[in-house]
Amino acid sequence: MFVNKLDTRKQERLHAFVEDPRRRRFWATRSRRRQAVVAFALVNAVASAAFAASIGIGSPYASLLVAVFLVFLVGAAVLGTQLNVAARWVVGYEGVDEFQRSEMDRATLLGHHVTAALLTLLVAVTCGFGGWSAGGDMRADVAFMVLVPLVLVTSMCHASFPACYLAWNRPDEILDEEDEEM
Repeated sequence: MFVNKLDTRKQERLHAFVEDPRRRRFWATRSRRRQAVVAFALVNAVASAAFAASIGIGSPYASLLVAVFLVFLVGAAVLGTQLNVAARWVVGYEGVDEFQRSEMDRATLLGHHVTAALLTLLVAVTCGFGGWSAGGDMRADVAFMVLVPLVLVTSMCHASFPACYLAWNRPDEILDEEDEEM
């Protein structure tokens, strides 16, 4: 691949951001990371439901539901970023050992499998709607109410599944004595 390496200053800033003692202490417990994963899933579910409802509901409430969708989508982005930091799943980050790197490779592979399954489901549902709409019995907004949230869930899962998997499965971190004193 033709991926450029981060320059030294960026790598140092990234390392300082991820390895900040307060941040490491905050994300050290598995239970806190699991709560963040559950919150991330709920935020994405609410965002998907709000968008689906905005399509199906009449115009006075549609703009409010789109605003709710956007707020929850921003919340999902913030939570996803924090989960990446909690799992040390940051692009270009080199502060992991070989065991953690092998866990990351496994999480990536599993994430690709989950994404492939969701894309297969998306194609199957699309084909089902195509066959159903051929008879002319279905309105287009019904298909969009199902397909758009499924696309959102698939894209968010592809972007965040490895970090969620790592945050969920990694054991509690043992903090250094100097980290605990700070």
